[in-house]
Amino acid sequence: MNDFEKIFARNLLTWGPEKQQQLADACILVAGVGGLGSTVAELLVRAGFGRLLLLDAGIVDEPDLNRQIQYTSDDLGKAKVEVAAQKLSRIHQHTTITPINRRLEDDPHLFDSLWQHKFIGIADCFDNFSSRFVLEQLLKDDIFLVHGGVQNDYGQITTIQPGVTKPLKALFPNVEDATSPLPVCPQIVVCVASMMAHEVINAVWGTPQLLNTFLIIELSDFSFSKIQLQ
Repeated sequence: MNDFEKIFARNLLTWGPEKQQQLADACILVAGVGGLGSTVAELLVRAGFGRLLLLDAGIVDEPDLNRQIQYTSDDLGKAKVEVAAQKLSRIHQHTTITPINRRLEDDPHLFDSLWQHKFIGIADCFDNFSSRFVLEQLLKDDIFLVHGGVQNDYGQITTIQPGVTKPLKALFPNVEDATSPLPVCPQIVVCVASMMAHEVINAVWGTPQLLNTFLIIELSDFSFSKIQLQ
């Protein structure tokens, strides 16, 4: 048994070598490496994805430490993507991690450089809709986007696919971003991020479960609901 088979032995028992190889061949853009993104990225590494792009221009500060699992007090003031890339690279050597310490909205040339990485899907882990709507412009017919959002102990997830679903901007036509930090507990972040990671895996395999569907999670009463979109 080689190193790859040893590390991913439990994965291989769960979904088999063909699906594991599909993950190993895939590149995913994780947009935002805060609460959702830091957890999504780690789960994708542990699932065995071949390449991850980490996009974020933020630095680690004190309020991040309640829910952003890649970071500790030792990382305060450091660039999130650099810290996350370093720590994720220590899990194993089978995922190539590229940190991109830039802000998508401020850099029109960033679109061109991102395309060179040939990612096949996006995990939308941003915490504001203005950034999400810019991010969505990266989508093409063969690229999917798994959107996640959290507030308090509530979370939502859906999958966007051009030509199959409405774009995020149509689903949230009148949304306004909050002018102050959102209240959020760590439990809902890890819960939603775990499901986002699983939906990214589903989409890579060609079996997304949340096309034209919102998955709604309410930890206050442990309720899970699916809302079908028209």
